[in-house]
Amino acid sequence: MNSKLLALALAATLVSTHALADGISLSRRSHEPQNVLLFNPGDLFSGILSMEYERALNPFFGLALGVSVASFRGVFAPSDQESFVAMGPELSARFHFIKDAPGGLWLGPSVQGVYIASRSGGTLTRSFGYGLGAAIGYNFILGRHFVFQLGAGGGFRDFGDGIVWAPRLKLGLGGTF
Repeated sequence: MNSKLLALALAATLVSTHALADGISLSRRSHEPQNVLLFNPGDLFSGILSMEYERALNPFFGLALGVSVASFRGVFAPSDQESFVAMGPELSARFHFIKDAPGGLWLGPSVQGVYIASRSGGTLTRSFGYGLGAAIGYNFILGRHFVFQLGAGGGFRDFGDGIVWAPRLKLGLGGTF
């Protein structure tokens, strides 16, 4: 009995999903931008220089790839933090609402990998770290080629000193193409 109900529910879901897909157009107008390249000065508060590229894969979804370099103590870091340099990529999925991707309101998770070189007491230590997080923001596309991004997020990261909470201000400036 339960397997028949499960099969019936699955069939109804597949039929309704197909009908919904027929009613939604996934095509884009040719003049709409599909790519965004941003510099994030908001990360400077955390001691990070970062660039981000987002590609719209359809009107409501985009993938973002960023690269970050941390080399100085940020505003939120403790004053006794040791000297270090960290760099690595970040991959994000973006679900867009209100406007077609890459513009408008978005929400999405991210994953980050980091190579870290730190110096403490004359000893150089090399290690790897990771981070998992999420963010929400809005990409304002002004004119044909200028983008202003405003958002916030956070996540958990482990850069060798245990798992810590890391808030993030998404304040991006860049262009579309």
